[in-house]
Amino acid sequence: MCNKTFKAEVFSGKNEGEFFVSIYSKNIKKALGFTPFPGTLNARLISDVEEFNNCLSKSKAIIIDPPNIPNTKYARVIAYPILLFNSLNAYILRPEITIYKKDVVEIIFERRLRDVLNIDDGSIIDINVILE
Repeated sequence: MCNKTFKAEVFSGKNEGEFFVSIYSKNIKKALGFTPFPGTLNARLISDVEEFNNCLSKSKAIIIDPPNIPNTKYARVIAYPILLFNSLNAYILRPEITIYKKDVVEIIFERRLRDVLNIDDGSIIDINVILE
């Protein structure tokens, strides 16, 4: 792990995560070993954005290939292992094509993280990047 806990504030995205996670679901399972909840938890880093992204770049990047859907073109997604609140293993997804800047993280897990962690928009979460 990077020797720092990063803080991020949960926010609602544009409700596109459900669609994309659903169509990438089989490839996510193949790459990460679990079927993800159809959607992402979006959070905006509160500070240390550059340091966070530097830690992420040192982490094990797992490539998730795009789905093979006729007449469409999707990009690869890079997944990075993290710990939420020092106890819950999850993954940050970084699509090669995204509307978000580097201060936003999209997190996937096998269940709905808002329910698992009992959080809402405005909640602050702790993220630790796992280095391997």
